[in-house]
Amino acid sequence: MMFKEVTLTGTPYERGLQYGQTCKEEIAISVRNYQALFALRKNLTWEQALQLSRRYLPAIRALDEAYIDEMQGIADGAGITFDEVLAINARTELLHTGLSSDDLVQECTAFAAMAPATKDDVVLAGQTWDFTLLQRQAVVIVSIPGDGVRPDLLFFPEAGMIGGKGMNSAGLSLTLNALRTKEHGDGLPVHLRMRRILECTTLNQAYEQAVRGAMPSAANLMMTHKDGVALDVELDPSGIDVLLPQRGVLVHTNHFLGPKNLLTHDHAGSGSTYIRLQRAQQLFFDQQALTVEHAQAAFRDHKGYPTSICAHPTNPANPVTVAQNATNFGLVMDLTHLEAWLAWGNPCENPFVKITV
Repeated sequence: MMFKEVTLTGTPYERGLQYGQTCKEEIAISVRNYQALFALRKNLTWEQALQLSRRYLPAIRALDEAYIDEMQGIADGAGITFDEVLAINARTELLHTGLSSDDLVQECTAFAAMAPATKDDVVLAGQTWDFTLLQRQAVVIVSIPGDGVRPDLLFFPEAGMIGGKGMNSAGLSLTLNALRTKEHGDGLPVHLRMRRILECTTLNQAYEQAVRGAMPSAANLMMTHKDGVALDVELDPSGIDVLLPQRGVLVHTNHFLGPKNLLTHDHAGSGSTYIRLQRAQQLFFDQQALTVEHAQAAFRDHKGYPTSICAHPTNPANPVTVAQNATNFGLVMDLTHLEAWLAWGNPCENPFVKITV
């Protein structure tokens, strides 16, 4: 199976309407799964989740009213309410705030690689996306042509989201690692922040958008540019930490690494994040002349199985529910040549398919 692809054109509302109509089935899966996830992880009813998500509307409106229009178009096209689209776009804030050290966040292994680590100084970036297995059916591939000011966008969201992991025609990429925080806050949801970052053309612009305004949740955003530079930003309601490539490589998983955050946050409740970070360091730092194929092989790695870089359900014999996590895709981006390589599901089981920006 491969993810559904959609190209969005026209006004913000028209883009959203096309999105909602084309991906109606996948958006329905997102709604169904998040109803179950909010209840399971945060003891929230769907109505409570919808109400809580409205707190982020002022920050979204202040950034760009066009995002509101696009989400309304999605709602109308998919036959759901605006609040349901908003809740999907605020899912990180609803799920990953107010968590204790006993709560597990096991999502994603990300990397960036450039000179002197890569063959022919090619600039690479990518990640696995590890989350509830049922959301594998809800991922879509979204393209938005540029408008003369903003570049062409290619991103890989859960259906209904208007921002996510991806790259643009300016040679900028963005990846995401979930982080846990006890704090709550108002501000711009991370997936809306990601949309604005992907609309940038330079790494400095991307950084400014990443750190702009209050951050209501915790997240790690790794931004890489075809110029051969990258910045990794850990954000939470209390501030930021910035990490830089070492010997041309950056890797990150699901715990804080920055000097401030390392001292002020609880240790992760799962050893998976430390094991995956160790393996990513071994696989990327210890290689010479890294290529797209090296990155793809790293995303098939099973050291520490089943909670490895290529993650599998811990109880595969059990019926599939939203409680079961696994790798839902592997994504490798070649920013030098403006190509993305995407593997549906577990990369150990499915090939990487090339997509051109």
